[in-house]
Amino acid sequence: MNRQRPRLKNGVDLQLQSAFQDGNWPVVIRLAEKRAKTLNDQYYEFVKICAESQLDDPSAKFAAVAAVWKAVKDGSTIKDVDAIDLMEWATTHLIHQDEFAETLGPLRVRAVKAAPKDKIAATRCLESCLLHWDLVSAQQIAAIIDRSFPQERDLLFWNIVITHLLSTNSQTSPDKRRLYGTLAQKQIERAAQATEQVEAASNDTSVKPTSRRVKTEEEILLLYDIVEMHGTPEDFRKLISSPVFSPVAQFRQGRKEVVLRAVAKFSRDSEWLTVFNLCKDCLSDCDADGQLTLLASDIAVWRHLIDAASHIKDTDAESASVVQELLAKLLSSEHMRPMYRRNILLARVLAVFGLGHGDEPDLLDGRPSSLRLQELIHYINDQYTSPACFSDVKTLMESLDAAGLKYLAFDHLPRLADGDLNAFKAASTRLLALKAQYLVLTHRKMKSRGQDQLLQCTICESIVESTVCHTCLSRLSQAGTAFYDSIAKSDDENTKINAEILPELAILIAFFSLNLAFDEHQAGQPLKSQAARHLIRALLLLDDQLAQNPGHSQLSLVLTQLHIRLGSAYRASDIWDVIGVKRTIIDSLGPVFYDRLSTVSPALLSSYDSWGSHLMDLLQSHYQISLKLKMPRRLIDAFESASYSSVLGIPKYIDRLRMSCTRAMSLAEARRIERFLGQTSHELKSDPRFSDVDDEAYLIETIDYGSFPSWNSTTVQPMHVNLRLGPAPSNRRCHLSMLAEAFHELLTYKPPGSYKASALNSEYDQLFMAETLARLSNSFPKFLVGPEDDMTRPELLYFEAISLLCSLMSLCIDFDRSSDVSEVLYQLISALKSSLENQRSQILHDEASSIQRAVSMLSSMHNIALLRDTTVAIKLGVQWILSHNEKEKARDRSGKSGLPKDLASEFKDLQTTAEAGIKEGQGWISGLKTEVMSRDFEPKLKRWVLEGEDETKSILSMDSLPGLIDSWQSNVKGWLQVKWA
Repeated sequence: MNRQRPRLKNGVDLQLQSAFQDGNWPVVIRLAEKRAKTLNDQYYEFVKICAESQLDDPSAKFAAVAAVWKAVKDGSTIKDVDAIDLMEWATTHLIHQDEFAETLGPLRVRAVKAAPKDKIAATRCLESCLLHWDLVSAQQIAAIIDRSFPQERDLLFWNIVITHLLSTNSQTSPDKRRLYGTLAQKQIERAAQATEQVEAASNDTSVKPTSRRVKTEEEILLLYDIVEMHGTPEDFRKLISSPVFSPVAQFRQGRKEVVLRAVAKFSRDSEWLTVFNLCKDCLSDCDADGQLTLLASDIAVWRHLIDAASHIKDTDAESASVVQELLAKLLSSEHMRPMYRRNILLARVLAVFGLGHGDEPDLLDGRPSSLRLQELIHYINDQYTSPACFSDVKTLMESLDAAGLKYLAFDHLPRLADGDLNAFKAASTRLLALKAQYLVLTHRKMKSRGQDQLLQCTICESIVESTVCHTCLSRLSQAGTAFYDSIAKSDDENTKINAEILPELAILIAFFSLNLAFDEHQAGQPLKSQAARHLIRALLLLDDQLAQNPGHSQLSLVLTQLHIRLGSAYRASDIWDVIGVKRTIIDSLGPVFYDRLSTVSPALLSSYDSWGSHLMDLLQSHYQISLKLKMPRRLIDAFESASYSSVLGIPKYIDRLRMSCTRAMSLAEARRIERFLGQTSHELKSDPRFSDVDDEAYLIETIDYGSFPSWNSTTVQPMHVNLRLGPAPSNRRCHLSMLAEAFHELLTYKPPGSYKASALNSEYDQLFMAETLARLSNSFPKFLVGPEDDMTRPELLYFEAISLLCSLMSLCIDFDRSSDVSEVLYQLISALKSSLENQRSQILHDEASSIQRAVSMLSSMHNIALLRDTTVAIKLGVQWILSHNEKEKARDRSGKSGLPKDLASEFKDLQTTAEAGIKEGQGWISGLKTEVMSRDFEPKLKRWVLEGEDETKSILSMDSLPGLIDSWQSNVKGWLQVKWA
């Protein structure tokens, strides 16, 4: 690995500087040795040692490591911090990061103790200890710096926050953690007391305020964190009653986070009366004129107040009236600005839903009767043109009864749209009405009939067998397409309507088609022809809209999923690149594009291709940068900017990032692509994404679908879940994927050409093979047991096959003819044959026409890829078993060793079955190429897409069809590069 070479310190002569920067290590050694003797400077001795460690001589390679350990054991002090920096650089990959706390960390502490007034050197040592997450050394250094510079308040809080971090870290024993926690609490309480004394004596000019006191919001939040974690409940109560640090006092200064921190703590403890009083006091704050301040319009605090009131309303009947009086007072305030009106109106609706009677009917004689429906209508009438209106009221709408929900969606909102003369407002309201109607359509309503639970359509109240009522879905689809068509054909080119209304309307119409597709289709299962037709129609409509509104985030995300689902990954990659998902958000959004991409389009991410390298770099670079050391550089930036919330949050974030499913997924995808394309790869065990994860590690699922449109009822599965190629990355699947890659590497590893095998080496190789197979055999069952919805059916069959192979090969290493192992081997062979047949059944479809077979095959590439992996694994495993058997028979001529002939014949038959599967897979790709590359593919596809009933086809321009076909053709060409044997 290339590492940036450090610069020698100022004062070193130019000749030595040049030799060091050029990497001319023999010259550096000679010059440094001469300077050390001439100048009697310890620094040059370490320059020499550092240069020696860069030589190819194995005996000199560890010179720096030996020097570091010697200095630690001898208790000697390296006073020159530049020398320690050099030694740290020279030992970067030779001393494990976990050993930093035993080696370089103590050396840095000694250096700071030797020169406590050298602030620059001490700070550098502190930074190094923090980046390597040696909190014990960092706390000692921080305490020294704090004592040495008592007038610098930032250093006090560095000391406090590091002591607090150490008190919560596993680097220390429980007793010491309690000790450090008490120390951090005493330190920050002393600083808080100094602030209270200053505030109490604010009018006394003779009192000089000390600098070592709590002042900023970040310091107050740190105070709350420490007291909550290490203090008693009485300590926390005392803090929130402080005239300076109480949440109410801080809220008056505009510091909302302090209030939310206190509310979160009391909510966790179910102290709802305290939460209620705290929020009420904050929102009741008045200015000098007796008017409520603008801070009282904070919707987050209102939500907490209403939530607390809902918990105590049975014991405190006055709580609901207090909320209503406060809302009324705020709405009548002379200082209420229009920009805050939405928050107060929304709070009023939330209060009615949260505190009112939920059992009263919402509609009587066709008119709104319940207060909650009336308030909701009042809010919609005021905010219906806001883009956030639907998301504001969606959950509240679902709380209405069926009659109230239908009235709002089918009566009130359409009337509101018809009564608006402004074109944009009318279009916004019509879109809002369609969203509400779609919500009603997808709202499940169960009805009992005898012993059965039947699904009833909320709109027409008929009994339906599918997820949604097809009759009502058709009506909504007609209304949506008519609305879309009227806008598209309108002479009045309203750019605002085209930019804001049409994209969401297109998504909604696409959702109508997708509901038809997934009504007869299980997520992650092979697509039937009719379902694929609906998906293609939705895709073409959305692609047309994206061409008119490039970069539209919701369109782009839905289209990315759709293209991958249909096997059109090349087009998905173009859209993904425009979205620009990178850096920190790649961890939560990366799986939307990359998960299973290697099974859909392996050549797309080839490292031999500049575009593929770019895409993979976007996925991997964030982890490489952030996890290069134990902690990232931005931790130091947080210290320097006094952002102590970030200081406490970054370590937690890094721990989650290191154990992220997306990070593990990036390894599995990269390794599979390299195997598919026959590319060389680095040793798996040397990859930190593999070595950081053992069987006990729990990988965290971080995927975030918050940016996707979520307009259906919460009683049905969200559309983005249906669109996924399979379940999201999970702990089980990621562990199984890495174990499978370890198995493939075990069987495909080839030693370098210079490696010369000997009898002893061969014995070691066999021992390594036996131990690795044993570990894999033990690990696979731990993760194979679990819910089937963690992965696709082909993935489960593939992982089960690899597990069976590990057991099969382990039993054949030390085969004993006198035991009952033969019967077990027959069963394992039979299970592997069944697994292959089950995987074939996930691909083969009896489709009526060639175009249907082609589309079905294009959307089944994931299944084909897993069948390819299974067949290749079985072939390699059986080849190894037969080869090992021949070696055993040659070693022992007595005939007692090796497999019986009938068992060896079964293995050969299994190998033949796997090879037949390989040839069949190659035949599928070859036949797909013939179909997709033919001249009549586009006209046949166009005719097929427009066949059948679906209102969506009337608004399709088919302009995006050539792009879809180009993407499919590119994918098929990429599959022709895949190595099948």
